[in-house]
Amino acid sequence: MVTRGASRTAVYAALSGTRLPSVQTLDLIVDAWVGGTAAERGWWRERRRAAEEAIAEESRLMGVAAPRRTPEEADFAEELRALWDECGSPATEAVARHCEVSARTLDSYLDGRTFPTPERLDQILIGLASVAGANKEADGPAVRGIPRTERLREALFRARAARKEERARVRELATALPGGQSGPAADAPPSFAGFGPVPGILPGRRFDDRGALVRAGVHRQLMASIAGSERLGAESVVLDDEHAGDEDHGDVIVYTGEGGAGDQQLTRGNAALATSASTRAPVRVVRRTTGTSGARAYRYDGLYTVEDYWSEQGLGARRVWRFCLVRRVSAEQGIANLSQIDDVERAGVVGGTRSPLSIQRVVRSTAIANLVKQIHDFTCQVCGVRLQLRAGRAYAEAAHIRSLGRPHGGADAIGNLLCLCPNCHVLMDTGMLVINDDLTVVSRADSTVLGVLREIPEHRIDREALAYHRTLHGAPEDGTAR
Repeated sequence: MVTRGASRTAVYAALSGTRLPSVQTLDLIVDAWVGGTAAERGWWRERRRAAEEAIAEESRLMGVAAPRRTPEEADFAEELRALWDECGSPATEAVARHCEVSARTLDSYLDGRTFPTPERLDQILIGLASVAGANKEADGPAVRGIPRTERLREALFRARAARKEERARVRELATALPGGQSGPAADAPPSFAGFGPVPGILPGRRFDDRGALVRAGVHRQLMASIAGSERLGAESVVLDDEHAGDEDHGDVIVYTGEGGAGDQQLTRGNAALATSASTRAPVRVVRRTTGTSGARAYRYDGLYTVEDYWSEQGLGARRVWRFCLVRRVSAEQGIANLSQIDDVERAGVVGGTRSPLSIQRVVRSTAIANLVKQIHDFTCQVCGVRLQLRAGRAYAEAAHIRSLGRPHGGADAIGNLLCLCPNCHVLMDTGMLVINDDLTVVSRADSTVLGVLREIPEHRIDREALAYHRTLHGAPEDGTAR
């Protein structure tokens, strides 16, 4: 069928049921498998039209205001298919090789599901001319000189205008649909940018499905468990029983990043959570629960802060990213206290049941931290910088090599502390600086050795803590990171 002009991607998608084929692809499938006559083609086209209408009706019943295909869009698709046939009905994959448009996108244009911009239409025409054997020395003007292409451009102009009117109609309809797109997200003030509490949504609010979460603006991703961007940070996460490796302790969550095959990378949703750890911006947490009928449902459980993140060995000998999220205090949740909301569970969720949980906060020893800084005269052990302040004072930070909180369990002891400047402290916490057992300091940015960590008899460094820090951030475990 590919040799007859069908896109391999479109054929696979049609056979697997992931999306309807275009009329052109359907005709080619019918021709190849049943030797399609005009009657056979008409019968299968009618079945396709009925399936398309059934999908639209299902969306309407779910309270989703879906735009309809306008007659002008159908006219454009017909004009494009007619021109395609005049050029010999080439395969979309062949045309895609001669223009900056994918075969899948070309299929959607031919089917009328979407339509191109005028600039992209010019690229398609040049690609068609190239495949059809037009004069390449004058491919642009030659293509534009065909009378049918002028009608095609006029049809595109009318289709784009009709689509604008249809979108305006859908926006008006959305506000009138009960339980549809007229929820809190539609009424939210323009100042709501996706982060923090959603106006009108309090912790404990339940939602029937992921679609309801999207419409309310609580979690704006239908499939992904992390919503947000690498540049701005994470807006929300969804805890699911099927998400292996998560540790849900109620007020404290150890969340496993996204990426199912191979080692997880600090990109996309994982990078968004890492950004939130730096900005300290609130992240909405949604937990999967069970509805009244026993079906899957979801509950918004308030705002959390990404306190820490690291890489570790996960299931199947692959490395995964882990994020420690801690619930923010009641005043930051938009309510006076969590007990006001009956559905808010401050207990761990195990198999859909409640289990008591007591949260222990680690109290750091200020005296030990001050001692380490005084021993080194407030001078960074890595770069040797001493930040001088007024009145003869200096500034430095005490950094734990192995974090104290869950799940690291580091000791609040002098051997687990370093005296660092703010820059080196951040690089150390994020794993961009690692220290070998021989105390050589390695930059993970370019694998260069920056020098040797200063160690004195009064302050011996815990090598086991250094090894834990290297392993946590994916450095070699033999004590020789490069």
